[in-house]
Amino acid sequence: MKGMTRVRPTRWGLLLALVATLTLVAGTSAVLAKDHGRGHGKGGSTAPSAADAPARRGGSAAQAQAALEQVGPVTGSKTLSASDISCNGAVDVTLTLTGVSGIAGDPEDIMLVLDRSGSMAGAPLANLKTAAKAFVDIIDEATDGALNGTIANGSRVGVVSFSTTATLDQALTTNATAVKSTIDALAAGGATDHEAAITLAQSTLAGSVPTNTKQMIIFTDGQTNDGNGIAEAQAARNAGTEIFSIGLVGLGGIDQAQLEAWATDPDSEHVFIAPTSADLKTIFEKIGAAIIVPAATNIVVTDTVSSHFSVSGAAASKGTVSQAGNVLTWSITELRTETVTLRYTATHDATASGGVEQVNTSVAYSDAEGHTVTFPNPSVNVHGCAAAIELTPPTATNELTTGASHTVTATVTDDLGDPVAGVAVSFEVTAGPNAGATGSGTTGAGGTVPFTYPAAVIGPAGLGTDTIRACFTNGQGNAVCDTAQKTWVDTTPPVAACSPTTNPSGKNIPRAGTGTGSSGQNPDGFYELTASDVAGPVTITVGPFGPFPSGTKIKFTQAPGSSPRIKPGPGDIDWHITLPTDLVFVATDPSGNSTTVTCLVPPPPK
Repeated sequence: MKGMTRVRPTRWGLLLALVATLTLVAGTSAVLAKDHGRGHGKGGSTAPSAADAPARRGGSAAQAQAALEQVGPVTGSKTLSASDISCNGAVDVTLTLTGVSGIAGDPEDIMLVLDRSGSMAGAPLANLKTAAKAFVDIIDEATDGALNGTIANGSRVGVVSFSTTATLDQALTTNATAVKSTIDALAAGGATDHEAAITLAQSTLAGSVPTNTKQMIIFTDGQTNDGNGIAEAQAARNAGTEIFSIGLVGLGGIDQAQLEAWATDPDSEHVFIAPTSADLKTIFEKIGAAIIVPAATNIVVTDTVSSHFSVSGAAASKGTVSQAGNVLTWSITELRTETVTLRYTATHDATASGGVEQVNTSVAYSDAEGHTVTFPNPSVNVHGCAAAIELTPPTATNELTTGASHTVTATVTDDLGDPVAGVAVSFEVTAGPNAGATGSGTTGAGGTVPFTYPAAVIGPAGLGTDTIRACFTNGQGNAVCDTAQKTWVDTTPPVAACSPTTNPSGKNIPRAGTGTGSSGQNPDGFYELTASDVAGPVTITVGPFGPFPSGTKIKFTQAPGSSPRIKPGPGDIDWHITLPTDLVFVATDPSGNSTTVTCLVPPPPK
């Protein structure tokens, strides 16, 4: 154990072992020079053999599994282009996934410590520049999802180069372009002072943002000439800096023990050997990829759209989308620091119900890292799908009279209670005295249509309660109906009269007397009693006698003090009735309404 080992697993450390497995082919270490006395002068431990390579590569699967715990967050959302649409209307749906790669969610300060000693002249330095700049590009793009020359979300990169001395060529910065320009400006020459390089890099990190994770990547192609930096590396690690070392096998070989002494434990995760400078770009790119840690991989989003809608125009900004009926499957290989979308159009089915409709039945998310992502399920108000009908007035009572009629009004509304125009409505009187009456119409702008029918039956059969039904056919092909009731009544008394009539011979109508002391309106007492009513035949009673039909002819005699008596009348006269009072008769219709009529007749002379 070298100094203080960091307790928390880092995304760098957890994945670098996997990187090493991917980039260092079998036999890499076999090319390490065995003579450490050449080149940079200072000796070191014996270089490892090829048999050591499996040990350096070991544990990568376990580390990769642990790295899954280091990924950034993934969030999902779903929006609709409108909150209100018409029946059979359309709304655009957008599903959004937002990822944050590991480095974007956990800012890093990274110092590149690069060897520019004389042995790096030519291809080695050129390859190093290419590799280091590729690394900077990876960090640039990873922090905000765009390769734009800016290292975002709090992360920074700096450059220390070294030969006989060390220089801070680029302080920690978010300007990726400046960092790459600094790398391009490196020139080879001089010996190798690892101690000065590590000291300068750590002093720069120590003065950086306290909350940022500190990383140091040391690259060298040989052995130390002046100061091996082991103590300085120990101090840096104790201060919390994570150190990685990359060795390029030079003419004098490489001191792997020294690389391991600098690096954070375990060495299998922090020490890398490149056989040739051409391998550097691959190693730096893989290290950058490992540092980034995608927010998620192998993503599958399954969006099941409600059967009340049809789906069209599905398109994804990243990945692929397939459609099977109303099920959309969105597949994305990798999500980094970026926002991606799936868009499609959902068109309401006019044969389905309306109202408050959720476009989706469900949205399911899965990825290789096991994120839990939930999507909201916004709803849309679907207007204009005819859903209900109401007849008004629901009940009514009318007098049965000649020429009478009744009007009801049907109002058709949608699931939101709003009126619907253009709906065909049929009407029928299904029961009651006017059963069989029918009509139809189409709702207007207010969702209403009236129906008027006459009281077709005048008489006793016209009394009673009609049941009126109004119906329309909804989008599902079902009849939607409502009923109302209309009661026809008779509360009007019959019309009744007593009129002078002919004598028994059926010829002369006696003349009424005139002047003072005249004998009355009909001195002979011959009357025809009449009564009529729309409810039907009227019955007539005279005192205790009756009932008589309308049109009955009587001879009436007023005999004060006498008892009521009746006998058949002579000739054209139906009855001769004697009462002690004036002639008073009552006409009663079938509904029980009655009218009382008085006919003046003088008593007989004494």
